[in-house]
Amino acid sequence: MKKQKKKQKMKKEFLDIDIPLGGPGIVQKALFAKLLAVMLKSGISLNDALTIAIDTNRGKLKNVLRGVLKSVESGNSLADSFARYPKVFSGAFISSTFAGETAGTLEENLENIAIQLEKEKELVEKIRSAMLYPIIVLVASFILGIAMVFLVLPKITPLFEGLRIDLPITTRALIAFANVVQSYGMILLSGLVACIVGIIWLVRQKFMKPIIHWTILRIPIVKEISRNSNLVRFCSIFSMLLKSGLNVDEALVITKGTLGNYYYQQAVENVSRRIQKGTKISDSLRPFENLFPIMIIEMIRVGEESGSLEDTLAYLGNFYEIEIENSTKALSTALEPILLGFIGLVVAFLALSIITPIYYITGNIAG
Repeated sequence: MKKQKKKQKMKKEFLDIDIPLGGPGIVQKALFAKLLAVMLKSGISLNDALTIAIDTNRGKLKNVLRGVLKSVESGNSLADSFARYPKVFSGAFISSTFAGETAGTLEENLENIAIQLEKEKELVEKIRSAMLYPIIVLVASFILGIAMVFLVLPKITPLFEGLRIDLPITTRALIAFANVVQSYGMILLSGLVACIVGIIWLVRQKFMKPIIHWTILRIPIVKEISRNSNLVRFCSIFSMLLKSGLNVDEALVITKGTLGNYYYQQAVENVSRRIQKGTKISDSLRPFENLFPIMIIEMIRVGEESGSLEDTLAYLGNFYEIEIENSTKALSTALEPILLGFIGLVVAFLALSIITPIYYITGNIAG
């Protein structure tokens, strides 16, 4: 009866937790983990360390840490207290903390968490920086295109329509397009907005993940970034969890949740099932050589045989971080001429459509 009441109380406390919308950033959580590790190493008690962490943080994480401290003061472990905020602390964060508390290596595990979060931040920044330039160019081109179509063309095309000359085909096409926009402009704009919203909604649906992720893994250059980012997460997080004291099965389950691609998640789940039956990690990865390169499989095999699996995985994680940097540079290099070429074609078309009739008219006047 007492246990049931305690469970109900814990459930109520969990439901009453106010998790801030959006959650703290990776950097803030990494600094918190590092600060907590340093304070615990220096001999400060957990409650005092959390109090200091609350004072040194601000915003959303500050509110979360207040709840964590309250939970710890109520007699819960630090890992259980973190688990009350699953939108803030990842499964890897919570499990590594739990393993540290169990094995008496909490400080070391928190330091490993901080290092892993810093690597995750660098990984995200590399991918974002690669995509920033093309996204800015495409958005700017889209906005300028909309402005040209709805504001500029309706004022220019009547001038050409009144000319008694044989207009170039590009000018005639531009006039026809402008007339369509002028007659059905609001319908076209509404349809475009509805189409964009519909695509965004469709992409976010769970049933679309296999299709989208399959496509991403087959687009040149982009597939390299996707594969390398998943390999970095697999190797780095798997290594950190094993160093934290988790067994292989538990570490794989948590690692699966950190992977961004559906097919990598399914592969790791399959590997986990094979390992439970007594198969080695390297042998379990062999059916998925399209996702995990043979180099990773062979190095993991050597790591298993030599007893240095955690260090081998950490090395592989660092190796594929460099590969991501090379892939992102290749993407930027490849996209730049394509985008510039596309914009050049649009500008050339508009120039031919607008300047050619004007040149013809001035030539006749001069003649």
